Amino acid sequence: MFSRKLVTNNLNLKIAAVIVAVFLWMFAKGEQTSDAMLSIPLRLRSVPEDLTTTRRPPETIDVVFSGHTSELFRLRWWGDPYAIIDMSEAAAGRELRVSLSPANVMIPRDAAVQVIEVRDPKSLDIDVERLEERRLPVRPVVEGELPDGYYMLAHAVSVPESVTVYGPRSVVSELEHGSTAPLSVSGRRNRVESTRAVEFEGDWNLHSVPREVRVSIEIEGTAVARLTDVPVELRSEPGFTSVELEPAMAVVELSGPEHVASRLGPDDVSVLIDARGLPRGRHQLVPEIEAPEGIEVVSTTPARFTVTLE
Repeated sequence: MFSRKLVTNNLNLKIAAVIVAVFLWMFAKGEQTSDAMLSIPLRLRSVPEDLTTTRRPPETIDVVFSGHTSELFRLRWWGDPYAIIDMSEAAAGRELRVSLSPANVMIPRDAAVQVIEVRDPKSLDIDVERLEERRLPVRPVVEGELPDGYYMLAHAVSVPESVTVYGPRSVVSELEHGSTAPLSVSGRRNRVESTRAVEFEGDWNLHSVPREVRVSIEIEGTAVARLTDVPVELRSEPGFTSVELEPAMAVVELSGPEHVASRLGPDDVSVLIDARGLPRGRHQLVPEIEAPEGIEVVSTTPARFTVTLE
């Protein structure tokens, strides 16, 4: 019959034995030799000050290493290996074809591993041009939809409004502006402000100083303005002995951004009745309303005006 004493007897000693066994297994596992492929950073070295690459080189390359499992583990997490390409022989207008080999790979001196091969890419074609710099405006990019009844008061602005752009001459000379990473306004009901990176289309080797700008945009809700005693203008053909308009004043309701609607007055709105081309008699006419840009006409009272031509 199973006895609990068989398990609990000398329990501490048994636990210690298990721990020792695990460490011995890990040690033996670490001493095994194997291969591992790591993605390591690629750096360009000794680039002449007045030159640059036309396109961005890959940020990383894939390299196969061989060594004890423990050494490969240490290299992956703490070794910081990297690859270099010597650009000291670069010249403007020249394409460099670089073959990548273990000689391009830098590893810590105490790393007991071997570089087997550069797996991908095995070679690179690098176009070199003169380095150009220009001061260019920044165009903030805004995306998303505001809730119903909310407005963007103006275009988004960036601080600073312009940046210095560095890159290949043929590309920089054609640029008109830099753009920001998109700023979302979805669901927002008030001011939005955030730091955004300056970006450029394509894979051209371009960068800006500063690399980031502060983008802000003002958002405001809708307000309704009710304007009373707005004068009505009547236009009619000459030749009538009597021209009457009833009523002579209108009530106009308008809606728009709060900071605009709250300041509207009767002089900001035009109410027009156009009776030109009409014969003698009594006419019911719908007014034409002109309001400031961005302001919507909600209603006019009365909806029709009476014009009597005699």
